[in-house]
Amino acid sequence: MIKGTAKATGRLLVVHWHAVVLKGLAAWISHEPYVELVGVASNCEDALDIAAELHPDLVLLGYSTPDMGGIVATRHLIEMRGETRVILLGVSGGSERRAEAIESGAVDYVLLDTPPWEIAATLRRLVEE
Repeated sequence: MIKGTAKATGRLLVVHWHAVVLKGLAAWISHEPYVELVGVASNCEDALDIAAELHPDLVLLGYSTPDMGGIVATRHLIEMRGETRVILLGVSGGSERRAEAIESGAVDYVLLDTPPWEIAATLRRLVEE
């Protein structure tokens, strides 16, 4: 997060195994003024490599990303850089998955059918904190 400028901006990495979801999230995020899309990845291994190089402030990460899963990847991201904030994205699970996500170090678990404005509000709040 960059503070001290007129507008706080967070550096964001988007990770999802499904190409349509990944491209849709990246396209939508590119229009949000308070986040800078610094990278995209379709698997957790690539996401960890990108995060090590680019140091994102925020990561939107698919819960069910097949190579290691969002929970394990979240733990690695937090170990690598404790100030990185991860939001896990999933299609189901509700309170159980949300609790698991928070326990892994994520700041939230959001369903993919959440309205974009709600996800945007979460990202904005994290950037401004």
